[in-house]
Amino acid sequence: MFYELARLAIGNLLRARARLAMTSGGVLVGTTAVILLIAVTFGLQNAAEAGIGQSGSLTEIQVYPNYEPRPGQDPADIPQLTVANVGRLWQIPGVQAVIPVVNFRGGVEVTTAEKFTGYISIAGVDPRLLPFLGLTIEQGQLTLNPGEALVGARSGDYFSDPNADPDNWEPTPVNLYEEENPRMKITKWGMTVETRRFEVEFSGQLAESSNQFDYVVLMPIQEVIKLNEWVEDKPFDPETFIYDQVTVRATSRETTNEVSDAIRELGFQTGGMGEFLNQLNSFFTTMRLMLGGVGGIALLVAAFGVANTMTMAILERTKEIGLMKAIGATDQEVLTVFLIEAGLVGLIGGTAGVTVSYVLQNVINQAIMNLPRDDTGGGGGGFFPLPFDPNQIGGNLLVIPPELALFALTLATLVGIGAGLYPAFRAAKLPPVIALKSE
Repeated sequence: MFYELARLAIGNLLRARARLAMTSGGVLVGTTAVILLIAVTFGLQNAAEAGIGQSGSLTEIQVYPNYEPRPGQDPADIPQLTVANVGRLWQIPGVQAVIPVVNFRGGVEVTTAEKFTGYISIAGVDPRLLPFLGLTIEQGQLTLNPGEALVGARSGDYFSDPNADPDNWEPTPVNLYEEENPRMKITKWGMTVETRRFEVEFSGQLAESSNQFDYVVLMPIQEVIKLNEWVEDKPFDPETFIYDQVTVRATSRETTNEVSDAIRELGFQTGGMGEFLNQLNSFFTTMRLMLGGVGGIALLVAAFGVANTMTMAILERTKEIGLMKAIGATDQEVLTVFLIEAGLVGLIGGTAGVTVSYVLQNVINQAIMNLPRDDTGGGGGGFFPLPFDPNQIGGNLLVIPPELALFALTLATLVGIGAGLYPAFRAAKLPPVIALKSE
């Protein structure tokens, strides 16, 4: 039965092709506006993410204690980065690794063979978690066996000659990895200052990457904990121990937001590049809704056109409707015919709108790629300067994902059906006697 009703609806539409084209044209404009305005946000988001980079830092989340208690919460109950709480972080879905860090709480003085002296910071990490830190090695090997250490790229930047004139002091960078047998001593402060010799073998030097480890020397976490036991004069207690820093690595950029939300639900604060990416995604989601709403206004205007067309069709086919009912057509069948007609108007306009959107996408993206470049590589020059390098996003200022095209096509069809509801109900409720008497 539905097949016969659909054939009847299609035949009715083809009887007034010009009206169908003009009405569908309004839906075409509205659909194209929705797609292109939302496509701009996808392109700008890609440009922003390309400016950040595609490194693994986008999945890193720094975890901090929430220093502002919640309403009614005792400050003493604020969760800390204890061993137990770090274990809870591992249980969050979407977490690939939880990397706690312990800083050495004493002083470390290093003297090179050339008598240059400087102070370094030591941080301890679990050697098994090195692959999740996103570190790259510049010299040596990326290993942290017992007694080994990895040198941060900038950890030797601030050495100096102790015999130099203090008025003309300048830092002297040294390469700690290439130093042969540097003399090292560690210091603890208290009622009395104590120092002792310290020996470690540098297994490699990290490449500079603007991360938290550029200015530190990395050691196995258990060795740093033992050094802190000497500095603080108290043994390690897993019940009360608090890590200095914790980095959570999400499995992917798509899960970073959910992982951050779960960490905040545990009472911690989050930060880092991954958190910045979450905020960036939230901004573009809001922007997408706003611009999509602006495009939706054009689609709403098209809906009035569909409603007007369907109302005129009812007035022109009143006697036809009466004849259908006289030979046995039910109200539901009449309603179905007119709703199919309205839906087809929306579907035809939506399909044309999607097609036009893809054509405009290719034309605009190609035009941007062909713009003259300035000396900085950006899209400068002419009357259309761009604040980013088009090559950075592959010339894709407009990005139409398949799901966006499908959403717009579905929305256009639903708008057509919605706009035809009132005229269709009016036709279905039309008494057959009155319809047959009409001229």
